[in-house]
Amino acid sequence: MNSKTVLHLVAASLLVAAVFVTPAAHAHADILTMPATATITEETWPSWPVVIPEIEQNGVAGQTSMPLSIEIDQNQPSGPIYMAGFNQTDLAQSFMQSYDNIAGAGILLQAGVGSTDNVTIQLWDGLPNAGGTMLTQAAATGTAGQWVDVYWPAVEITPMITYYLVFTGNTTLGIAGDLNNPYPNGHVFANPGYSPFAGFDYAFRTYYDTEVPIERHTWANVKLLFE
Repeated sequence: MNSKTVLHLVAASLLVAAVFVTPAAHAHADILTMPATATITEETWPSWPVVIPEIEQNGVAGQTSMPLSIEIDQNQPSGPIYMAGFNQTDLAQSFMQSYDNIAGAGILLQAGVGSTDNVTIQLWDGLPNAGGTMLTQAAATGTAGQWVDVYWPAVEITPMITYYLVFTGNTTLGIAGDLNNPYPNGHVFANPGYSPFAGFDYAFRTYYDTEVPIERHTWANVKLLFE
């Protein structure tokens, strides 16, 4: 075997090694630079939070469907009475959350009042006319006689203190409720100035996220952990 043949064999061997052998450092870097359209599985990143698609109605962001990790916290389902119309303005319901976060809310729309319209639900730590701060809001399309729910990224709160749901967004629909105090941890507010109606409750519910991550990450700040 001459020297030229030996050189050809060595070169071929190096080419094969270059094609089939990938350095371990490069393999890990590929995960961190995975494009946003790639599928994330348990094998690639087991603890990565799922991002729920968002929609926007009248400038208010809301999620298109209930995330799998969302469950009901507070629930007052009784709505035999037409409690209030959105055209009365300043509609709110006070409540106390059992869990340490709030990830959405819903109300029962009164049958026979309006048809379909936009509904915005806001979360406040106090009434808007009493120095309260809005913590978040979301919107969805509601239909008379049905529940309308909205969802937002979980807001961390203190359990068992009073918060407020404020209902806005249209003037054609109404909210069902009950006059017999079915919900003991809050009550109705309605009409300009948020007049309180103790013992009255809208038909409403709140949600919490069972999988609130300790720290929410983006691809960018995860990369920083490995630099």
